[in-house]
Amino acid sequence: MTITERYVHTGNVALNVAEFESPTPEAQVMVLVHGYGSNWHTWGRVVDKLAQEFHVYAVDLRAMGRSGSYGSGSSRQTWADDIAAVISKLSDKPVYLIGHSLGGWVTASVASDHPELVSKAILVEPYSGANSEVRKQARKRPPEERGKRARQIREARTPDDLIPAVTEQYEGASEDSIKRIAVMWFQMDPALEEGPVSRSEDEETFDDMFSSIKCPVLMINGAADKGGILSEEESERVAGLIPNCRVLTWPKVGHSPHIARNHDFIRATKRFWAD
Repeated sequence: MTITERYVHTGNVALNVAEFESPTPEAQVMVLVHGYGSNWHTWGRVVDKLAQEFHVYAVDLRAMGRSGSYGSGSSRQTWADDIAAVISKLSDKPVYLIGHSLGGWVTASVASDHPELVSKAILVEPYSGANSEVRKQARKRPPEERGKRARQIREARTPDDLIPAVTEQYEGASEDSIKRIAVMWFQMDPALEEGPVSRSEDEETFDDMFSSIKCPVLMINGAADKGGILSEEESERVAGLIPNCRVLTWPKVGHSPHIARNHDFIRATKRFWAD
């Protein structure tokens, strides 16, 4: 299978986009959006099989992977604006948009603000704001911890220099996973870890955004006690806001269902499109 990486310029930033050879000229376009501190390779366990049925593009978000830097004045909404701009350049028809974690929030934002760009969407363990488990953990984070990862990234000469820090944060992860995460950290713009935290972070629940999504949505969740970022209550809240939403919960996996249960994820993705 042929994979081509190229830059697509939004008008504000150049984003790295991996394109997988389309199985047919008429294949539905699928766009994959990764989470915070990651890159398009997070989809590595599913993309080959998905590309047998869809014309797949996987994007590196601004300030991550091989895409351009964060930039002064950027915010979470900037990521959504970037993806909307890229979609317009990749396809002249609505796409099948799938996002994980922060990418799940980005997917929801694009679907809400630009219904003409999205035919169906999958939110994989999406960030949902103040009630998210990741936000609850952030509130407990000592102030002196802010910027620590940024310093580690700035001081690293190679991704291997970050392996001790990654190992400490992801205790029990496999050696291969540790190495992949170290590369992702190394490619991340350290400015992401240094920006001020808005007070709204502890207030935003994005009710208007979720309730404005018009396309069919599948939300795939892990379990909070396994590392997932949506409690059962928060999952129900978000799903209740989205007019046309199904929920698939896998209680034995954490925050990355597309990795831990990749074969099930592929099946779920294909079935949801076919329905």
